[in-house]
Amino acid sequence: FTAPATARAIPSAANAINQLPRYKCRSNNNLQQKQEIMTLNSTNNNNSETKAKKSSYFDEATTVIGKSASSLVSLSFFLLLSTQRDAVTTTLFIGSILNAISGKILKKIINHDRPAELELSDKVKLKPSDGGMPSSHAMSLSFIGTVILFGVIVPAATTSAVGGGSANVMSVSAGALIVIYSAIALRYRVRDHLHTLDQIIVGYGLGLFNAIAWLKFAVNSNTDSVGPVVSMVQQYLISSETNQFPIVGLLVPILVGVLVVGSFERRIGVWLKERKEGEDKKMM
Repeated sequence: FTAPATARAIPSAANAINQLPRYKCRSNNNLQQKQEIMTLNSTNNNNSETKAKKSSYFDEATTVIGKSASSLVSLSFFLLLSTQRDAVTTTLFIGSILNAISGKILKKIINHDRPAELELSDKVKLKPSDGGMPSSHAMSLSFIGTVILFGVIVPAATTSAVGGGSANVMSVSAGALIVIYSAIALRYRVRDHLHTLDQIIVGYGLGLFNAIAWLKFAVNSNTDSVGPVVSMVQQYLISSETNQFPIVGLLVPILVGVLVVGSFERRIGVWLKERKEGEDKKMM
């Protein structure tokens, strides 16, 4: 007996119907996987955008700090001298000038080129024409930060704090801020190809060495006795009546600082060059 074709088709149709839920389940699984992938991609994109924004903010902060560091630090140190005008602060300021001058001399002697990318960069308008080894900015930041910390902040914190613990906290906090500020300012100089990393490291190391030597031998800050340079400053530069450095005498560090600080020096050089070119054009 042979079953009719219609009868034979019934089991096949039943099997097809039984398979439908499986296909539907697979379709749902694929849809769920696609949704998970889209969610993951969206999360990754959001994370990337967040990181990009944070990096952009940090780069902007680096640019602002890096461009203003030289002028801001120099002016802040000068304001400290203007308000205190005592023998120690005057001695520290003299040390900063000598440290800057030694950096200029070393640049002339070593004559180490700055990064080649600097000439092709449009970010730096006033391109320095001198060598890059050692970095004078790194030397100044290191020297000024160190002498201010151990020559001014630590003694003041020790004197004003009730307990030794609070003095240590104040000193460590101030030291951390100085290091962070210097690191950001010097990162700008490497990022914009004003210096190589080696030039920054050497400059910072020299500034630190000069600061420690100046504090030890000129100021003698680790002992109760007065250093030889402080003693000479007290004798020849500090007024016996006011026990302060004369206000008129502040003109001298202003002039010397303008000639030594790199950003001021370059601006003066550009101004003189433009003025000379203008006079030559008039003569022609």
